[in-house]
Amino acid sequence: MTIKSDQHGFEVQAARPALSQNVVIGAGSTQSAAFSTGPVGTYSIASASYGSPVLVPNNTTHVRLVATSDCYIAFGANPTAVVGASMLVTAATPEYFWVAPGEKIAVIQASAAGVLNITECMA
Repeated sequence: MTIKSDQHGFEVQAARPALSQNVVIGAGSTQSAAFSTGPVGTYSIASASYGSPVLVPNNTTHVRLVATSDCYIAFGANPTAVVGASMLVTAATPEYFWVAPGEKIAVIQASAAGVLNITECMA
């Protein structure tokens, strides 16, 4: 995963997992639920510069995908995954993607049915 600065100027390479969903990988394109568009929860930052812990809202900035079978994916407001034309995700290989709140992922099987696990991550 690429290192990026969060909204507070801190460099982050990993993010907190938050919401998770499973989408069936089948012969037809299937969409996920939309990614979070607002704060899902808060976490506490404690450091000498803050004095006391500060509650910071979390927003979906990227997702972690793991598929049980090879599949094709597409991102967007109303995406449709197309075999051979969309991005290939191979089975049992975690992938990370930067996303926008409100977007969705569409998935379709490459050759066999399965499940795509999508974990929304917060920076």
